[in-house]
Amino acid sequence: MRNIVIFLFTLTFFGCLPKAPEYPYRSAADLKAEAQRISDNLEHYIKKWAKGEVPSKLPDSILPKGYDSERFKNIRLVKFEDIDPKDQWVSRMAHKINFKKLYGSFPDPHCTYLLAPIIYAPFGSFMKIEGDFPYCRFFSVQTSPPFDGAGYRYDKFAGNGEVAIVDSDIVPKANNSNPFKPNGNRLAKNRAYEVIYKMSLGNATELDPSHEPPYRGNGKLRHASAIQAQGPWGANKSEGHGRGPWDFGDVWIRYYGIDKDKFPDAGVELPKMYFELKTGEKFTVVADYEGFVQASEETMANRDIGNSDPAPYNGKDIGWDKQFGIFLQIASGASRALYKNSPSDKKYVRDLHKGITGRGADMPAPSSLEPHATGSNYHGYLTNGMSIKKGKIYVLTGKMPTFPDTRNGAKILKPAQCRYWSLTTYDAAFPFSKVKGLENTSIMDDEIILDDNRNYTLVYSRLEDRPKNATAENGITWIDYGNTATQAFTLRWVSVGPEWSFDKSPNELNLPWSKTTWSGSEFDKTIIGSNNQDGFLKEFHPLRHYMSKETFENIGTKLTKKRSVVWE
Repeated sequence: MRNIVIFLFTLTFFGCLPKAPEYPYRSAADLKAEAQRISDNLEHYIKKWAKGEVPSKLPDSILPKGYDSERFKNIRLVKFEDIDPKDQWVSRMAHKINFKKLYGSFPDPHCTYLLAPIIYAPFGSFMKIEGDFPYCRFFSVQTSPPFDGAGYRYDKFAGNGEVAIVDSDIVPKANNSNPFKPNGNRLAKNRAYEVIYKMSLGNATELDPSHEPPYRGNGKLRHASAIQAQGPWGANKSEGHGRGPWDFGDVWIRYYGIDKDKFPDAGVELPKMYFELKTGEKFTVVADYEGFVQASEETMANRDIGNSDPAPYNGKDIGWDKQFGIFLQIASGASRALYKNSPSDKKYVRDLHKGITGRGADMPAPSSLEPHATGSNYHGYLTNGMSIKKGKIYVLTGKMPTFPDTRNGAKILKPAQCRYWSLTTYDAAFPFSKVKGLENTSIMDDEIILDDNRNYTLVYSRLEDRPKNATAENGITWIDYGNTATQAFTLRWVSVGPEWSFDKSPNELNLPWSKTTWSGSEFDKTIIGSNNQDGFLKEFHPLRHYMSKETFENIGTKLTKKRSVVWE
């Protein structure tokens, strides 16, 4: 991420665009052969360690050249019987927004994230994760994908998505039950599970059809890799970090919409994770994560910066953009901010993204799929940006899909049109903020006031600009926007098909890559990119309005009845 910030700073201030790397930078066959050599050397060392012939600390010759040695130190093997889950996971707990202490890395604060930032094991070994099903609305396990040599994962955040197992598909242990089954007992006492991944060489979709939309399937086994290639920017010091082309894998676990009486750990202990070689040796790999934790847990206060109306690229006619990659979205936003909107500008963004990550709508799966590194496979991420001048307010109106209302201890997980819906905003000037991806506001589905037809009105403003009629009694949800004028909005719409989805779910089948993201080769603004409800989402499309505090007070609550946009 640090190099991406430098890239954006250069792009924004000097208009200097780095050359898009050629794809592929190395042949997939060569990368697979080298990955196999790394795997063989690692396996040989583990077997010697298990016999007591070598120390537990992995020497530099065994570690992947390219990992972040400043954030991960003292990388070592641990025997199965000595595993402590607290040494395996870095946690970002769900939390309330606090303007004095905001977190970075683009979180949804309604989610508790568990990250194993290092997994390292040879091909053919099995990774097992054992834990208890959490008390929450949505739960998934995602692991870095099988190694195919065609897709890259630069610096852990830019590249192909993880291979996921969603809550409903996870197999409970004997004499236990899965509380995420449709209409299942959410409060079941015996709720232990086991998830198994095989470390594999090969194409993710060919190894397992569950790694294709809707990303569902038998939960007994998935395929992954704990050895990853970082692509050309891994070796390029002038534009990338230049540490080297290789990296560890990782595991993400998410608990969304945690039951209020189980907040914030979802009422469960950390799961235990371990590897097993074909020959029976059981182990895990841990490290000293202080550098990583320090960087990820740094906070900042809400920044009092800017005082402007929205720029044209965030203006009256702009709707929503679908996200198919974090780096792609960042590069697209920078290009739009420089008013580089021509077909050649968009092609440059596509080429840059493909060269760095190996991903693109024109690539074979999995590199053409919606899931991208560090993103949830079950989320439709819709984004746009906004600036609010002092004295003005921003209003969103639309219809909320149905969702299972669970956080007050509901016993049954009912099917619905979606599993979860939230809207979170971030400091949009993140290249110039000490903490990147700084959260500012967040609201989820059951916190939003709905009328009898499930329509909502969200009003964003500074505290002093709150309209006097923006109250719950008037059916309006008011959100304190804080003092950061320009913010990026991310709508997380979680679908678990078919039980928690419907014909308007914003997944990649309904909203294809080439047509619904700004840089797409066939981008069609009318699908979701316009600020009206004539496109695909119809009444579920959040309409954007911008006006003075006084105008809203004069309108009263009638805004919810209109399909037209009010914009000053």
